Amino acid sequence: MLPILLLIMLSMMSSFFISDPIYSLQQTQKFVVYRKTESLNIPYYVKENFHTDYQGSIRRLESTVEEEYIVNMRHSCHREKNYKESMIWKARNFGDQSLHQKASLIKTPSCDILNNLQIRSRG
Repeated sequence: MLPILLLIMLSMMSSFFISDPIYSLQQTQKFVVYRKTESLNIPYYVKENFHTDYQGSIRRLESTVEEEYIVNMRHSCHREKNYKESMIWKARNFGDQSLHQKASLIKTPSCDILNNLQIRSRG
């Protein structure tokens, strides 16, 4: 019985030390105030009390937002490319020219976003 109580108390105590994130890349019930990063115009959301409660560097926060966004886009791009390549491979194996053409036309929007971000960051 004592080990169970100890586990419950530890889990309750750990939740006190975990703070809410400062921002979200998606709008939620908590994160409703829309913002954009200055350098890459990446949209993100903060809480209503952000302006009064946040004491840190906006530049550092926006750098973190951009890094997270880019990592997410890289993962999505990788998944999109893998899916497209697997569909092309299947079409080749079946010898289906129309399926191959459809697979070749599959879009990779996350990769497009990444390319645009690279162009913007250079320019």
